[in-house]
Amino acid sequence: MKPKRFYFRSTALFSVPLRCGAPVFIGFAVFISGLTADGAIYGSSSNSKGTKSAPGATPAGGNPPAAANLARANAKDLRARTNLAVGAALAMQKAAQKAATQNGLNHLGKNPNRPDVNLPDVPNGLGIGGLQIAPGVGTDPTKWTGAELPTSSTYLSKTKGTQGNITKTKVTIRQTSQQALLNWQTFNVGKNTVVKFDQSKGGADVSKWVAFNKISDPTGDPTQILGSIKAQGQVYLINGNGIIFGGSSQVNARGLTVSSLPINDNLIKSGLLNNPDSQFLFSGLAIPAKKTPAFTPEAPLAINGDKYGDVIIQKGASLKSPTNASKIGGRVTLVGPNVLNEGSISTPDGQTILAAGLQVGFTSHSRANDTLANKFDDSSLRGLDVFIGVVESAEAGLYAGRAEHTGLIQSARGNITIAGREVNQLGILDSSTSVALNGRIDLLAHYNTAIGNDPSSGGFFRVENSGIVTIGKGSLTRILPETKSKETTNGTELALRSQINVAGKAIHFSAECTS
Repeated sequence: MKPKRFYFRSTALFSVPLRCGAPVFIGFAVFISGLTADGAIYGSSSNSKGTKSAPGATPAGGNPPAAANLARANAKDLRARTNLAVGAALAMQKAAQKAATQNGLNHLGKNPNRPDVNLPDVPNGLGIGGLQIAPGVGTDPTKWTGAELPTSSTYLSKTKGTQGNITKTKVTIRQTSQQALLNWQTFNVGKNTVVKFDQSKGGADVSKWVAFNKISDPTGDPTQILGSIKAQGQVYLINGNGIIFGGSSQVNARGLTVSSLPINDNLIKSGLLNNPDSQFLFSGLAIPAKKTPAFTPEAPLAINGDKYGDVIIQKGASLKSPTNASKIGGRVTLVGPNVLNEGSISTPDGQTILAAGLQVGFTSHSRANDTLANKFDDSSLRGLDVFIGVVESAEAGLYAGRAEHTGLIQSARGNITIAGREVNQLGILDSSTSVALNGRIDLLAHYNTAIGNDPSSGGFFRVENSGIVTIGKGSLTRILPETKSKETTNGTELALRSQINVAGKAIHFSAECTS
């Protein structure tokens, strides 16, 4: 059935939340759009002739002043209540990070690939079980390119709330070209380790510098991040066994991409979005050749049941991609068979992506194709569209496609996209809209994306199946205006409309959720 689309006036977004009992919408995409600055109060900014309503007058088809005053009061009350929820979530994340930092453990609990055993302890710095470069680095020039070998040093750091100094280990990787390809046997970051990707040689273009880190651990253990990672540019972490960020971990990078699916080497060579055949950027299945060469991924290990591991962000973990003075933000992207976020992610003016499946593809949002996502206003999303391919394999069956968020994601004036066969929004998704830039949230239960063929433009992604979106009890999904902002703009309408898009075969709003 062709998905239908619903449009809600902005009062539904800024004053009265959607009432969440337990309805299920079959085959619908829910689209919530902000209107104009006046529309946020009255429900319309112009009368039927297209002229602006006078102050204090009743707009045509809109609310009278008494109703507008009530709408303002409701909006103020809603903002206060949701602000409390966001504040409580921030406090909980900080408390979880403090507890994880001080708990004395140097591993992240049970091994999700083999739950009967604990993960191994992670030492600080370089060495076996920690940050260990792959065999052959130093003799095979293809295994380490575009960067110097890592160096290590120690320093004393006083941690807030503790007495005395703590010895920290700093591991520095100095990048020498715009693209670095680095191979590791393990990339485990100890609790008192700071990994710095020094990409300063990029100068004004440092945000375009990328360090690809491929991890091939024959033990089958996932990567464990307990310490800190810093970078001025972009960092990719790729480990088929899975990747876990512990509650004590902190990442601050212009771009962070974490994947437990193999990355398509063809697109690394040609450019990640220079993709005429619409190959998946991450794929656990082979991709045949067309104009672009074939891609054969490294298979998952038998010790892990022939399954790729998951990407897990534990409570207390902090992943940040900062904005700049021009309000151009970065991106945090989490890709795996299943992606589970309990932590805190911040991407102001940028994009946060959680994508679950065995194949994940991306296109620039301005690129035209026939998918539901791109039928919305292109200018509303300054980022990437996400496409989920297959979610089962011949060897392991159906085991992928769950994207679950129970933590806190904040993307002021940016986009949050969660995509998979099963999308569970059980936490807080928080965006905002300014007079110049909108916010947007996309919850997309689409999968089994196929590759269509266009004789003129090449391949394109075509969604084949839809799954289930759950908006869970106690969750909060909001995009609110920045009322304290001092920014101004010319005109009577916001330049871009904020949106909350929910698409799937079934959409379930649980009790006591707020959207």
